[in-house]
Amino acid sequence: MKQIRKRLTYANVMSSIAVFLVLGGATAIAAGQLGKNSVGSKQIKKNAVTTAKIKKNAVTTAKIKNGAVTGAKVNAGTLGTVPNASHASSADTAGNADTVGGLRIVKFSLNGSGSIGKTEILSLNGLQLQAECSSGSVTLTATTSVSDGEISAWASDASGSAGNGEGEYEDEFNPGVTFTAPAASNSDSIGDGAYTGGDLRTVRFFYNEEDEIGGKDCLLNGYAIG
Repeated sequence: MKQIRKRLTYANVMSSIAVFLVLGGATAIAAGQLGKNSVGSKQIKKNAVTTAKIKKNAVTTAKIKNGAVTGAKVNAGTLGTVPNASHASSADTAGNADTVGGLRIVKFSLNGSGSIGKTEILSLNGLQLQAECSSGSVTLTATTSVSDGEISAWASDASGSAGNGEGEYEDEFNPGVTFTAPAASNSDSIGDGAYTGGDLRTVRFFYNEEDEIGGKDCLLNGYAIG
């Protein structure tokens, strides 16, 4: 104690008090500065807030800036059917991929080589089209499942012989009757036909027989509207 008293001079005491005041005052000032809404965006170091520091479910819809979430950030597999959206899942104006204005547009074809047995290539509104091939020559025939129908077709030579064409007509086209569509040549023909069933449903069909493409000589392609 005597040693301590010898060292307790006025200067020592005053300097010690000054140190305590500085430290205490700085602490008080720092505490006073950390009031409500005291930490702003300027006080947060760039990249300081990491994913681990964000509380689960803390970011709400109201906190997300409009337009901030783009398509590239959305996991499409997590999305269900869009509610209503003018019937986006059925696309009312189209109905399905091959329907336009209430009419169906259907492609048909027979593609191969050598000989191909009779194959049904179209069934639409009561009309069925079958095609077969023998030695590269394609025959197109039609049948119906509706009574009291009519059918007609006309074909032109597409190989360059002007005026070469032929037509066929059947006004009693009933189930069991086979109608053979005309072919103006044994190579290239372009034809079109019209069918009306007894139920007044109609089909318009167009067909093209090619001589040979890519090594295939049994080639018939077309489309029907009905």
